[in-house]
Parts: sequence; C-alpha cells; structure tokens
Amino acid sequence: MDEKTGKFYSDHVSDVFARYDAVDSPVAKYFSQAFPQLGSRILDIGCGTGRDLRALIAAGYKACGIEPVDELRKRAIQNHPELSDCLKPGVLPGYKEEKKYDGILCSAVLMHIPQGQQLEAFLDIRNLLRVGGHLLLSVPENRNDLDEELRDPNGRLFIPTDPQRIRLIAEQIGFTFLSLSTDDDALGRAGHSWNTLIFEKSSEANRPLDRIESVLRIDKKVATYKLALLRAFCDIAERDENAVTWFADGYVGMPIEALAECWLAYYWPLVAAPVHIPQSQTDFEYSKKRLLIRESLKKLIELASYGEEITPETAYAILLASWKKGTYSKDIKAQLNLVLKTFTKAIITGPVRYSEGGGMYHYDASASLVMIESDLWREFCLSSHWIRDSIILRWAELSEKFARKNCPEINKGIALPFLLPNVDLKREQSIARQMYEEHPNLTCVWTDKKITLASMDVDHALPFSLWRNNDLWNLLPAARKVNNEKRDKIPTPELLRRRKEAIVETWRFANDKQPLVFEFEIYRTLGRFREESWEQELFQYMSERAAVAIYRRGETAWDFGA
Repeated sequence: MDEKTGKFYSDHVSDVFARYDAVDSPVAKYFSQAFPQLGSRILDIGCGTGRDLRALIAAGYKACGIEPVDELRKRAIQNHPELSDCLKPGVLPGYKEEKKYDGILCSAVLMHIPQGQQLEAFLDIRNLLRVGGHLLLSVPENRNDLDEELRDPNGRLFIPTDPQRIRLIAEQIGFTFLSLSTDDDALGRAGHSWNTLIFEKSSEANRPLDRIESVLRIDKKVATYKLALLRAFCDIAERDENAVTWFADGYVGMPIEALAECWLAYYWPLVAAPVHIPQSQTDFEYSKKRLLIRESLKKLIELASYGEEITPETAYAILLASWKKGTYSKDIKAQLNLVLKTFTKAIITGPVRYSEGGGMYHYDASASLVMIESDLWREFCLSSHWIRDSIILRWAELSEKFARKNCPEINKGIALPFLLPNVDLKREQSIARQMYEEHPNLTCVWTDKKITLASMDVDHALPFSLWRNNDLWNLLPAARKVNNEKRDKIPTPELLRRRKEAIVETWRFANDKQPLVFEFEIYRTLGRFREESWEQELFQYMSERAAVAIYRRGETAWDFGA
C-alpha cells in the first residue's frame, strides 16, 4: 500500500468511519453472484472500517479480513467486538497464507497500490484462492480531482484502474473473466463511479509469468544482472515481438548484441551517478571485487563527455548520435566495443547461466543468440509494460540491499531516479529538426498543410511516453496545433493507412538527408535494412505497434480527420 495513503487513513480514523459506515456496503449486491455458496470461506482484503466484512458475515459467509492500517483495524474491532477473531493485519503485496479461500473480496484497494507492485498483488491474490474460487474486485472508474501525481486533495494515491487492463493482467495469471458492472458512487460524490469485476481462478498451472515472477522474487541475486536481462527482454518485446528468430523446437533466439545495447542504457546512468550505487554484493567504491562492467563503462563515459561538464544523459545522447552517424573517434569506438563485449560476457556467464537454476535461458554461441522458450517470449510481449515496473522497483530495492553494509546512505529512493534516466529530448530531436530545416516544401504529415519552422513540432508518431523512441522514422513534422491535439494518443491503423503516402515520403527525405543515421535505426528496429522493401516493412511495423497499443494495452486512439 502507498505510504502517504496509509498515513491519511491513520490520521483521519474518525472521519473515515463516520463517512464510510454511514452507507451500506455498495458491493453486497454482488455477493450472491460472486460467492454463490453460502458458508464458503471468504477473505476481505483491505477491509478498512469492516463494513463489507460485516455484510459478508451477515449474509452467511465464513468471512475474515485483513487491513494494513493499524488504527483502522483497531477502531473496527473496538466498534464491533464480534470482529476481534476474524480481523487481522495484512497488506498487499506480500500477504500469504497456506490455506486457500473459496472467494476473495478486494474493494477499493488496488488503486492505492503503486503501479510497480500491482502485478505482485494480483499474484498474491491468486495464490490465496483455490482453483474455481472467485475474486470480487471493485475499483474506481472515474475521478476528476487528481493531480499530476495521481493523488486526490487528501494526498491519497489513485492509480488508473482501467477495467480492460485489469482484465488482461488477471487473465495472464490464470483467472477467467466473468462479469463487469459499473455503479454510481455510494457516497454520492459527483464525478466518481466504480467498476466491479468478477473473476474465477481457472488454473493452478505454472504459467510463464510465474517463472518471470519467480526470478524476481525467489532467485538468489549476487548482482543486478538477472533484473537487467529481464528488463531488456521487456523493452525489446515492447518494441517488436518479431525481434527474435523463431525456431521449430519451441524456442526463440534474441541477438546478444541487442541485449548488450539495452544494458548500456541501463548501467550508464548508474555508473555515471555522483554517488556510488552498488550493483553487486562486492561492488563497493574501494573494493577489489567491483563489478567488471563498471571500469570499462566508466572510461567510456569519460571519453564520451570529452572532459566537459555535461550531464550523463547529454553524454549518452551525444554518444548515440555519433554512433548512428559513424562520427565517433577511434578511441570511443574501441572503448564502446570493449564495453559491449564486457556486457556480452556478463550476460552469458551470469543471468543466462544462473536464472531459474540455468533453466530459463541458454546461449547459442554459433548464432550469438540467447534462447528462451517461445511461451516465455509471448509473456514478455503481452505483459512487458507492467512487468518492467516491478523489475525497476526490485532493482532499486536490490541496490539498497547491496549498499546496506558498506554505504548505508544509499537507499532505493536514491537509486530509483538513476534507473529512470531523464532523456534529453531536445538534443535527441536535434538531428530531425536540423533535417527538416532543409526541406523545400515542409508540410504537416497529418494534414498536408504547409508549415514553417516556427509553427512546426517534431512529433513522436508513436508517443515517447510509451516507446521512448527517438529514431528519425518516428520523428515526423507536424503543425503545432495538430500535435497539441494528438499529444500521447496513438494514431489508429486506419489513420496511418490514410497518411501512408505522406509518412513514407517523409521517411524517404530522412533517408536521403541522413542515410547513415536512418539506416542504422531501421536495422536496429527491423533487424535488417532491405533496399527494395524497407518502406513497406517499416510501415507495417509502425501500424502493428499502434494496433498493439490501442487494442492490447487500451491506450487512447487518435483518428484525426475521421
């Protein structure tokens, strides 16, 4: 549970009870549908004032509850002593019991759990249910009073809980969707409504996602390498599920160099940080057993900075730009190759060999491919955007654990910003902007209307907030007014088809003006650059990415001019 949210409830116990106990349980009308057998064992997770728990008991169920806020739990028992034997402390994620329940009620809880912990919370819920047991889940549909940090005026966290996203998470870990209902707010608050979903636990099978979660939770970790490899698979899967080679034996192969490039992006800000953030059990500032990748990467960062006082993000952006153009110095090229070689060795001898006891991956040296089962790869493709949040949080916690003995001042709050690097967007877009300055007839790619440099925005066709992609093919000229309307929306496949000619013509211009950069980025995106077919292959890729975002992830579609 979010710390600030918990503090609000503990500081306002009397107000919370006066407000929430003044109305009947809004989910009680779903009990007979979700839990058809009276007398079945039901667990109420995050039961707050005990209102819904009392309603379950009154309806004839053998119900008990858990509540993470001590003050709420104690007041509930004080007001209703009959709850003393069935209300206990417990929090998601992290709550476990050996016994299984017939049903679980989780009402108005999920939105208070930070994004990176929601998958873990769902797994805990699943592990508490017997096969065939039902989950009754209630989450807010709309709130019109949240700030930029998704907090209400009282400081409580309200993570967006789109029902389709929740359904996808649940189905990925073995639940079957049964129903969805929408109700007005029981407290009568304007602009508030609630979604109630019912699921059935359909299987106890060891799904691929369980194996990923097992590496996160259970696998022994002497360094952050296992997390880095999982994160790389997530990032590459999100860009393109076809980035791998599919084999008939049920495996797929990921090019080792693609994984090493991801590691370069992850470890760059950590090594360049102004404080030493340990990445292994022995990776301390004056240790003789510091991480092998640290020394070679540190030297590359120094070379890429050219002795200037610039931020690590800027130095990395400069390196990428010169790498794409082939304009980096011999010294930088040699050091970059050494770093990538060091990463490659670390990947093969570390997480590939030891994740899940050596059963999760293997390495094909003849083809330079890291091999994983195709079911695991599909799971990365389906679930990467929320698995990654959990990985990053675990990475920050592991860094804090490694630092505890020799540098206790390093905690996960210090480590986390360096796991979420702040990209220098203006510098990254500078090549595109300079290129469009040379365009003889500049028009908006979405409208065909003429624009000037003063009225032009460089638009991420596939939004940066989702893909973090600054390749030239994704940076298109757009009228500022149109781009302001588009923002982080996803162009529909239909819109892309209508604008195909304009988009492809822009790509041709980019390829003509910046062939080294453009072809480098296409090769990195598609795994190849075919002179005769790159236009169609790249357009197909863009259309597929847009479709995945809209129809699989539920992102907001944009169909300008339809």
